[in-house]
Amino acid sequence: MKQLVVGFIVLVASFNVHSASTSYGVGSIGYSDFEFTSLDDRGLTYSVAYGRQVHEQWYAEVGYLNLINDSGGDTELNGDALYLALLGKANNQFGELYYKLGIANADISGKSSCGNDVITGDACSFDEGVVAGIIGLGFDYYVGLKSSVRFEYVYLSGEDDLSAHLMSVGFRYKF
Repeated sequence: MKQLVVGFIVLVASFNVHSASTSYGVGSIGYSDFEFTSLDDRGLTYSVAYGRQVHEQWYAEVGYLNLINDSGGDTELNGDALYLALLGKANNQFGELYYKLGIANADISGKSSCGNDVITGDACSFDEGVVAGIIGLGFDYYVGLKSSVRFEYVYLSGEDDLSAHLMSVGFRYKF
């Protein structure tokens, strides 16, 4: 985690910041289609992020993604990720179209019934740290001078057959 934050600080400091640079915060809620090894699930998800314009067409963003949170039935599955991304943007009078490329450190944990111990009902548990790549596409629709509604699709893929499709809507505020 510390490497991700340090990497973001170095990335921002290494760019020649554009004179109209801005920082922003984003909060989103959405839907996740999540797969890890042989487990899969779908459900509501949320995310928060902090970004900074580092060039007139580029943003650097660091954030948190809740990938899945399911504790129903005999299976429990939780997934969270911290990420660092670079966003390329194109804007017009209505908003900003952007693409996102980045890297994430995902923490996947859970319990499921073991197939070989049906009588006692003991659970097999796991807690894995997984490195993943992020690619996304989104649009920030301007609703005010400093505020936007964000529509975003993100695909996250990593080790141990980690795969997540995230679709979300959120609010972005420049400060």
